[in-house]
Amino acid sequence: MNIDEFLAMEPSSDLDEIVDLRSLDYVTRYDDHLMCAICHCPYIRPVRLQCDHVFCQKCLNTAITTFSTGRDEFKCPTCRAPARGVYLNVPRFLVNMCDDIRVKCPFEAEGCKEVVPRGHIQSHVDKYCGYRLLDCPNVFCTKKTRKKDLSAEGKCMHELHKCSRCDEEIMEQDYQVRLIYRWQPDRD
Repeated sequence: MNIDEFLAMEPSSDLDEIVDLRSLDYVTRYDDHLMCAICHCPYIRPVRLQCDHVFCQKCLNTAITTFSTGRDEFKCPTCRAPARGVYLNVPRFLVNMCDDIRVKCPFEAEGCKEVVPRGHIQSHVDKYCGYRLLDCPNVFCTKKTRKKDLSAEGKCMHELHKCSRCDEEIMEQDYQVRLIYRWQPDRD
């Protein structure tokens, strides 16, 4: 496809993803040949130019749109060959190798210890990660809560309760934690 067609398709292919694949903490080493020459990360939705150099789709789009002398004169950022066409077909093994690189969950700082292949990180965050922030199930509450802290009954965990032990006003989620802690046997 020509450069204008490539630029026209970019906004429609931009997914509503939560996870920024460029900001992940990569656990396994990867070959430098899997790295985009523009962003220096493993390829994300790779595309190739007529000269066979490969770049992330978004990186190439940004490079073309910020090129000062015009799209018709755009050259490959790697070899400076005229970029007359952009191709979406890159070898599948290249995509698979990038997706197999293991990464830490983006919610590691909040407590998630999962390490998964990059190709599965969005699914992990969407479906399985207990540390992702979600809207409170109470439609009148504007606060967020971690998935792991959601009440099974779907009640608001931000509602204030009076603690029976100290008479302080505390949120439901803290109240539940105190109840669990209170009923555990004493430890040495």
